Amino acid sequence: MLSIIGSARGDARRGSFARVGVALTMMMMMMTACEVPQAPEWDVGVSVPFSSDPITVVDFLPAAVDTATVDGQRAFVVAPQADSVSYTLGTMCPSCVDGTVAPVPSFDYQDSFDVPLDPDLASIEIVSAQLELFVDNQLNFDPLRPGAGGFLAIAVRDLGSGALLDSVFIDGNVESLPANTRKSVILDITNAEITQGVRLVLNVHSPDDGQTVQIDNSLSITVGGILDQISVAAITAVVDNETLDEQFFVDFDEDIRTEIAERVQEGAYELQLIHDIEIAGTLEVSIAGSPGDLFSGDPAREVRLDALSFVSDQPQTGTLTVAEIEQFAGFVEVYVGYRGVASGTRAGNLSRFTPGQSLETELKVSAVVRVGT
Repeated sequence: MLSIIGSARGDARRGSFARVGVALTMMMMMMTACEVPQAPEWDVGVSVPFSSDPITVVDFLPAAVDTATVDGQRAFVVAPQADSVSYTLGTMCPSCVDGTVAPVPSFDYQDSFDVPLDPDLASIEIVSAQLELFVDNQLNFDPLRPGAGGFLAIAVRDLGSGALLDSVFIDGNVESLPANTRKSVILDITNAEITQGVRLVLNVHSPDDGQTVQIDNSLSITVGGILDQISVAAITAVVDNETLDEQFFVDFDEDIRTEIAERVQEGAYELQLIHDIEIAGTLEVSIAGSPGDLFSGDPAREVRLDALSFVSDQPQTGTLTVAEIEQFAGFVEVYVGYRGVASGTRAGNLSRFTPGQSLETELKVSAVVRVGT
């Protein structure tokens, strides 16, 4: 009995290419399982078709992206993206004299900071998300100066385009932010595209309300944003030389090895990929006598099937010569390795992905067998 023994050591996307070894093994079984007459002799063509399970686009996505079912529809979900910045009183209020006991002078302060997306995410097309904006007040007074007309405003803009997504206005006439408290606001972001991340634009107006405190310019407020519960219809991500790598141990019966070497006249393989994914790159298969010999580059130690790629809807063919079949049939142990390198097809190795995309492989291995001898 001829069989493949082993387990995938990579992720699901690489396991599909490992099915090449299964197809080769099936071919060998078919060529040796029947009773062969002694005369006359003739050549018989044997074809073994094989189709893998679909490879979902998750296999090509950054670690920050996964898939889920949202309202009955498949969608991408993105891990939370967050950042924050602290501003000292000395930075916001240049006229504040550190260490004095006095009313805090009026001050106005503007700044902006970014909540970037994961470095491998260029943009996300949001179906729905929540953006939490928060202000932690570690000052020893309320910067809103309740009743005196103070305010704190935060505008949320797309980092790439500058488009306004939403804004928050905290009015000191109706709200307060006492010392050592936090105020947070949840914004719902729907049907928006975010490129690179979001920019938070801060505007603080803190008028003198006459209240006396000990001024400490080292105290601060912290402003931050947390983009969470991110469901997206599509993403554009970096796919830069993403490596697929897999290997299996093949268990050969000694009698079958002899039959293969004596009867196979020639062989061929055909690989066809069916997909609409924006990736390009190369695929290779290596057959060797040990894991260390896989992809060694030494033809005496491996049989290489190369010149394969991620091209879609185009048959990719190659030959297996008698010498190659005899070579791997003669290995004391046989290992099959699979290696692919993928990149995005847009500028900067970018690719746009949607949850419904998949990649299917259709592999057919054929051989000419001499029978009757």
